[in-house]
Amino acid sequence: MLYSFELQIMGIILLTAMGAGGVSLWYKRRKIQKDFENQENKDTQNC
Repeated sequence: MLYSFELQIMGIILLTAMGAGGVSLWYKRRKIQKDFENQENKDTQNC
């Protein structure tokens, strides 16, 4: 019983960590993409 409980807790912790990491990567990628699009729009307007 205890072994199964420990595996469940470990799974919850790992799933939470992976979810947080995925959201963090998605947010950083989105921010970089928006910065790139803004820079591209500025370059287009200046020409």
